[in-house]
Amino acid sequence: MLYGSRARGNATTSSDYDIVGIKKSGTFIRIAKKQDGIFWDLVIIPEKKLSLMDSELLDWKDAVILFERKNYGQKLVKRIHKLVTKPYKPISKNEMTVLRVWAQKQLERCKAKDIHGYLRRSEFLNALLEHYFLLRKKRYWGPKAAILWLKERDYQGYALLERSLKKPTNLSLLTSLAEHVYGKIPR
Repeated sequence: MLYGSRARGNATTSSDYDIVGIKKSGTFIRIAKKQDGIFWDLVIIPEKKLSLMDSELLDWKDAVILFERKNYGQKLVKRIHKLVTKPYKPISKNEMTVLRVWAQKQLERCKAKDIHGYLRRSEFLNALLEHYFLLRKKRYWGPKAAILWLKERDYQGYALLERSLKKPTNLSLLTSLAEHVYGKIPR
């Protein structure tokens, strides 16, 4: 199956080809390479390992079947669509509190003007996007879908994220974005 931006039809010139193959048995194989200027990410999964996967299959929700035997691909796509329509179970109030305290701690650590502080800023910016959705009891579909969702439904959050990504060393912007995501953060 082809999945990702190429399957969804929103690929850019830098998009890779994400391919998953299922085999009867054997070991998990992953191959990544660049060929003729195009990046390929190929995953081959034995059926046994696939049966243990659940939420990981959501990445394949827009997959296009390239080849199948005995309707195996169609059955897998139906299973994935069932998972997609399954009600999302939000994180608990306690976990929400944990995220907010973590954000407070992370912002404090981001103040360090050394390599560790810069690394924390990078980690924090990465986590903010997923936490935005977790705290709003929404399923996180990955960064590309999340950014598009923000642009269409929360332009203020989108603009704060964009400015913070453009100027990752600006702690004032990072704090504004964090407060948009987590609410007021005690200083």
